[in-house]
Amino acid sequence: MKNTLLTVLLLMGLLLGWELFSFFNRDYIFVLPAPSQVLIRLWQKADRFWFHTSVTLKEMMCGFALAISVAFPLAWVMDRFLMARSLLQPFFIVIQCIPMFTLAPIMIVWFGWSFTAIVIPTALMIFFPLTITIYQGLRSVPKELQEYFLFNQATAWQLFYKLKLPWALPHLFSGFRLAAALAGVAAVAGEWAGGQSGLGVLMVESRRDTDLETNFAALLCLTLISYTLYWITLYGERLVLERRPLKVLVRKWLHSRVVWSLICFVTLGSAVLGCQRKTDQVRLVLDWLPNPNHIPLYVGIHKGFFQDEGIDLSIQKLQEPCHATSYLLLDQCELAVAYMPHTIRAFQKSGQIEPIGILIQEPLNAFIFREGEGIEEPKDLNGKHFGFCTGGKEAVFLNALLKSNRLISKEQVNVACDPVTALATKKVDVLYGAYWNIETEHMRSLGLPTRFFKLSQFGIPTYYELIILAKKQTPYVEEVFVRKFKKALQKSIDYSRVHPDEAFALYTLYQPDKSDKTRTWEQAAWMQTLPVLADQQTLSQEVWQTFEAWMKAHHLL
Repeated sequence: MKNTLLTVLLLMGLLLGWELFSFFNRDYIFVLPAPSQVLIRLWQKADRFWFHTSVTLKEMMCGFALAISVAFPLAWVMDRFLMARSLLQPFFIVIQCIPMFTLAPIMIVWFGWSFTAIVIPTALMIFFPLTITIYQGLRSVPKELQEYFLFNQATAWQLFYKLKLPWALPHLFSGFRLAAALAGVAAVAGEWAGGQSGLGVLMVESRRDTDLETNFAALLCLTLISYTLYWITLYGERLVLERRPLKVLVRKWLHSRVVWSLICFVTLGSAVLGCQRKTDQVRLVLDWLPNPNHIPLYVGIHKGFFQDEGIDLSIQKLQEPCHATSYLLLDQCELAVAYMPHTIRAFQKSGQIEPIGILIQEPLNAFIFREGEGIEEPKDLNGKHFGFCTGGKEAVFLNALLKSNRLISKEQVNVACDPVTALATKKVDVLYGAYWNIETEHMRSLGLPTRFFKLSQFGIPTYYELIILAKKQTPYVEEVFVRKFKKALQKSIDYSRVHPDEAFALYTLYQPDKSDKTRTWEQAAWMQTLPVLADQQTLSQEVWQTFEAWMKAHHLL
């Protein structure tokens, strides 16, 4: 009781110190929200947190069940056969050395945008410690007891379930505790790669919106369910090992072949059902997380403009930008929203993609910087700290721009997908790769006024920022489908332009996790986006060829 009281007092003191620190250090709002605000957000959006928590919990439990259904047989095989032990142990070590979040995108390629693609990495992450602890438990049986069973002509099965398995129960529960602690981390890693819902997705989306209250609340939910599963496992261990009647009951349950058959059946059934989808559905993968640039797509779905043309369109979101074309080429979607510069590079490599529509007709990329930094014209960027978004391709593009305009950067930093925090905390002076219609309004909502230079001020010819791609030699590049899709897309854009407030309201229906603050600045960003929406769906060959020639002239192809 005394230890519990001390723990509670320590936790309360930590939270109080955190609250006071946040109150007196407003500059840290970008990295550390006050705990009171986190709890308020948790209360305000309780239904959404419950939904995402239930999704992640389901993934954790199914991954746990899959890992158990594989770990038990393999541990028995390793214990029974020396050759299997020699072959499998190095294999397990190799699997454990591979970061599971790197396998998650591969699972999307293999299993598509499905529940299975998240469950398998979850199972793989907890599979190794679970298998090893079960194996160690089976091997810990004293040699004398084994010889006694063999002397009384016990079969291999009797030796396993009457001696080795009961003896291994402490090791078994040790593996369960470890798996319960790791399952949440594994499930979130899978969601970051290709999930459409769950606590991991909520963390990524809220971080992009600088909604750290939601981000920390999601982290709190993940911690609570992992902690709860850990203590359920620990309490179950005490009940089984300290109470003899219950121990006998659990042994019988563990020995039941029907139970293990049922676990395997449910696990495999969930995997099969998780991979299924409607065969007539047209999956469109966004270039990144949903934002005001995508509003016409949601409007077209909600108003039935695509359905009127016989197109059952569904939207898949990405947690990392620039990968939509890869999923398209690997047949994990039928259509993809992509950036024209990246599309030209991909077209040169494979030639298997074809643009079938235009969403944003002008460049949105820009050089964004804080007001009051003495930057009045492009030449003032000389000697500044530059941050670029998304990866190496943007760095190459940035270097080409600087070189062609005789500018030199003092330092270049990859800010990944969090440009707002990098500029707000003054880690960089200038951002490249952020959108002038999105990030400027986002930073203004945070009390950080910014200015920007459009790419046209650096001598870059105009291009289409966002286009819709389809894979060649598929029904989605045939004239009939393309004509219907263009008609529905342009109708969606025109409706959104005429009814901007209604269009934004329809978009928010599909984004229930966004906070009121995020919706406010996104609405302002939407008003900035309206003028650059596509006026028509005929892609200009002159625009394409002029920009491609510019890329070749600057060695970007």
